[in-house]
Amino acid sequence: MAVEFVLANEDSAKIISELRHEIWGTTYRGIYADERIDNYDYEGHRQHDLQRIQDTSYHVYLIIDVDNPLGYFTFLTTDTVYIQSLYIRREYQRQGIGKQAFALIREYCKLNGFEKFTCNCNSHNYPALNFYHSIGGTIIKRNEGHDDKYDDQITFEFCV
Repeated sequence: MAVEFVLANEDSAKIISELRHEIWGTTYRGIYADERIDNYDYEGHRQHDLQRIQDTSYHVYLIIDVDNPLGYFTFLTTDTVYIQSLYIRREYQRQGIGKQAFALIREYCKLNGFEKFTCNCNSHNYPALNFYHSIGGTIIKRNEGHDDKYDDQITFEFCV
């Protein structure tokens, strides 16, 4: 599926917050405590996303099909490149959009001299774990066994 990756602007923060809540509901129900999803703080998340959009070390993209936002992703550049988030609405997953997002990140890394990048994934999110494995991710760290499944994370590394 051909989509457009658009750098987020200040108006995008509200869209991203709404997308996150929708996608958490279809992805993390049963992993995250229901209260975390049901009592989602739209304004708090919008403010957090706005801060990232305004911070030049973050790269925040909306994933758009015509005028329809399908998802978003964020990566952080410091001395490394770290994918902060990649969320795609369930009905648009498994259509190559995630691979396209990774191609954009890999190209960014090549142009800026990074040989690797990383991301975390909740260790109970099996579809995402399978995706990261399928595109060449190598597990470099596990942080599991917490009382709250929200905190169980696996870190993947990707070569450029």
